[in-house]
Amino acid sequence: MPLHTKISKMLSRAGLMLLVLLTLSACTTKMAYNFLDWAIEWKVQRMVKLQGEQKILTQKAIKDFHQWHRTTQLPQYADYLLQLQTRVNDGPITGEEIHAETDKVQLLLDQSVEKVLPDAAEVLSTLSDAQVKELLKSVAEERDEYKEEYVDPSTSKRQKLYYKKFIKHAQDWLGHLSKAQKAKVKTWSEQIEPFETLNLEQQKIWEKDLATLLAQRQDKAVLLKGLQNLMFHRTDNWQPELEAILDRNQAMSYQLIADLLNGMSEGQRKHMNKTIEDYVKLFGELAGEVKSQ
Repeated sequence: MPLHTKISKMLSRAGLMLLVLLTLSACTTKMAYNFLDWAIEWKVQRMVKLQGEQKILTQKAIKDFHQWHRTTQLPQYADYLLQLQTRVNDGPITGEEIHAETDKVQLLLDQSVEKVLPDAAEVLSTLSDAQVKELLKSVAEERDEYKEEYVDPSTSKRQKLYYKKFIKHAQDWLGHLSKAQKAKVKTWSEQIEPFETLNLEQQKIWEKDLATLLAQRQDKAVLLKGLQNLMFHRTDNWQPELEAILDRNQAMSYQLIADLLNGMSEGQRKHMNKTIEDYVKLFGELAGEVKSQ
């Protein structure tokens, strides 16, 4: 998985929620995963207040998704991590190969999005005009949060933010970084080409497309197809300038990750292997728990 996801192209919100679990400690992850259905419902209710049958449909969909995810996805995550572990330990690994690994992760996450979209379309089709307005307002508020965190700050503050976030994710997997490694990350953070304002404008376009789609929500077939386009073809209509900038930033990010992995100390390699083995064991335990429920 990528050590730093903020610079990669936009992941789906559902997928991102699952990816975030991998940045937690194993113990915390187990507790968080067991409450994933509650967490997703809480997130949904924050976006739009559901009523009566809507809540029943949503709760059932989330429960079914959680069970499906335990039994079908967690074993895939474990297999992927073992394959990645072998690949990194065999080394060296290139930036292009890191890019290929992030594509594999995206495909895994897309399976969850594909699973949840039909149920999402079913619930969205029942929203009132007032609920649609509330949902779109919530989406706009999340965009405003992005603006506050990534667009409004000065260039130097953004660079410090990217540096801090990258260091945190890297140390989750590798343990303490050396001064030389941190210097590489600092150089990377200073070389990232600004993309935040363009990305903000792209988010506004996405929101307009969502609003147009929700205006047709009574036609469930149109709604589902539209949701699939929004989630699976999310970069098809991006501005060429934004696409080019993100491609360059990604290439630098992937190369940095490759350099860190190829330059691991023995202690960092042990830390990485132990972290991966802990997650593989955890995913197996979580997948097995459904059998006793």
